[in-house]
Amino acid sequence: MRGSFLRWVLVAEALLVVHPVFALSSLVGAPQTVAKGLVQVQAADVVAAGVAVLLAPLVVLALLEAGVAARGRPRYGWALILQVPVAAFAVVPMLAPMATLSRWPRVSTIALLTLALVVVLSPLVPSGARYEVAPGARTRARRLAVSPLALGLLVALVSGTVGAFSTSLPTDLGALAPAGFDSGRRGVAAETTPAAQNPALAPDPFGLLHNDSWATDAYVVPGPSEPMTAEVSSLFTGGDCATITFDSAGRLITLCSSLTRVTAWAVDPVTMTPLASTVVGRRTPSLTDFSGGGYFVLDAEDRVVMPAQDGWLRSWTLSPSGDAFVEGVSVDVSGSLADGESVTSVVPDWSGRWWYVGSRGTVGVVSPGAGGAAPQAISLNGESIENSFAVAQDAVYVVTGAAMYRLWAGPDKAPRVVWRQAYDTGTQRKPGQTSRASGTTPTVFDGGRLVAITDNAEPRMNVVVMRTAVAGDGQRVVCTVPVFAPGASATENSLVAVGRSLYVENNYGYAPPLTVVAAGGSTSPGLARVDVGASGCAVAWTNETIRIPSLVSKGVAPDGVVLTYTKPTSAWGVDAWYVTAVDLESGEELWSRRAGAGMAANNHYAGVALGPDGSAYVGVVMGLIKLATT
Repeated sequence: MRGSFLRWVLVAEALLVVHPVFALSSLVGAPQTVAKGLVQVQAADVVAAGVAVLLAPLVVLALLEAGVAARGRPRYGWALILQVPVAAFAVVPMLAPMATLSRWPRVSTIALLTLALVVVLSPLVPSGARYEVAPGARTRARRLAVSPLALGLLVALVSGTVGAFSTSLPTDLGALAPAGFDSGRRGVAAETTPAAQNPALAPDPFGLLHNDSWATDAYVVPGPSEPMTAEVSSLFTGGDCATITFDSAGRLITLCSSLTRVTAWAVDPVTMTPLASTVVGRRTPSLTDFSGGGYFVLDAEDRVVMPAQDGWLRSWTLSPSGDAFVEGVSVDVSGSLADGESVTSVVPDWSGRWWYVGSRGTVGVVSPGAGGAAPQAISLNGESIENSFAVAQDAVYVVTGAAMYRLWAGPDKAPRVVWRQAYDTGTQRKPGQTSRASGTTPTVFDGGRLVAITDNAEPRMNVVVMRTAVAGDGQRVVCTVPVFAPGASATENSLVAVGRSLYVENNYGYAPPLTVVAAGGSTSPGLARVDVGASGCAVAWTNETIRIPSLVSKGVAPDGVVLTYTKPTSAWGVDAWYVTAVDLESGEELWSRRAGAGMAANNHYAGVALGPDGSAYVGVVMGLIKLATT
């Protein structure tokens, strides 16, 4: 009796510690990540990431093995040892979201169950855990028992073998989720003034993460027209492809960051076939550090210009044969950085000089090429800089962990501060942010007359709009407008500017990153529009149901939509991701198309980008997803 009872306690624990659907999904998808990491990208860190995810279902299967398939009696010693990883899944922040129950009941229930089992099992193990078994029962148990662990390893082996030779992302049970919906309505084209073209960059909107050097995140080209019938495809690269650009030949150019390396990829955007890939940098393992290649630009000469983690600004071009990237002009700026500082982002100005910002407050400028002057730099009081920056024809706009800055530098001179405007930095780093600061790259709009960020105020974050003009009347701030629910408002992505309207998404709750949106979980909802008028600003609408964990969303003016990437919650533990279009005027969701599923389809702070033909591309942690136009 005692053995039967404990067997079913172990089964209950197995179903609670990791959500069954997530466990099954991981059992299928993680081996494919391992196999693709070995066969396709030959990256040890990608293989390690797949193995780490595979451990979750293996713990579940081991618990079932210790209970149901115990050949006559529970394996108490094994069950006792398994309480160590079970306790980890209950209390370790990175692992806890994988469990079945909601957050606090989950932690308390599993922790108490684990403690109770340890108390019960501990005295049984030394005694040999003997109890009476009816004659023939052990023989029947051996005959009927099925080993969950052996069966699971067989499934993993088959899945990995099949997936090793596919260039698409790993499969996941989330692919069984609804395909999405189409309301039948379409947005009305919005009037907007495009940002001024930076002549040192590839033609807008195809040269950098935020579409143009003003960082408007707005398109004046249309996107997918018939999303529910359009083809969805993907490419496995083994890394998070945060920035997506297109060169003069129409090739998709991106940098994809895994835990330890950065790889440049050239891809045929029509077929999603890799054309070239080259490791261009190394990085320190981190899920929230964007330095080392998260930000890069494609310049007017089709060069990838990126900040390397070694304190160099490096450029790369495709070889004449188009099958590899070759390093071009590179500049050592390490001498201008503080101790332990890395370069977050680099963007050229109108004259081709490379401006760069460092994680500990350094702002510098250097002229690349032979005979160029040495880097000139200043420190903004050691204030952290976690995001990129905006470049206008006569100004650079940088937001730090304390203030918003306008800077400039004459020829061969160090940057100087033109003006500084403090903002409310709050009292804590909110879940979903990478630092206690504004999570936005500054957005210049309204013909260059205004610049906007978000602050870190509590209990509600604000959209803050400022004048860019140098005239010092002391009234720099145009408006400060609170958005989203009290105690649940934060963003880690730049504002979208279409005309004189700003669109801001809520990323509150994206912590711990990656796993918090696993097993059916998601983040706090919210997408809002703020209109900037002559006498102030006002919230025009707030969509309080849409959930956008971390995407760099985009405005598509010809379609009248905000194009984003959503992750609904699921009580069934299904993890499906959707490319979603939201009406610029009303905030209603017009259509939503399932684009991917599982942890590999999480965009993790990457952006959505439109190609020259209007197809939409989303960078995700293991590669790229494409929603074609028709």
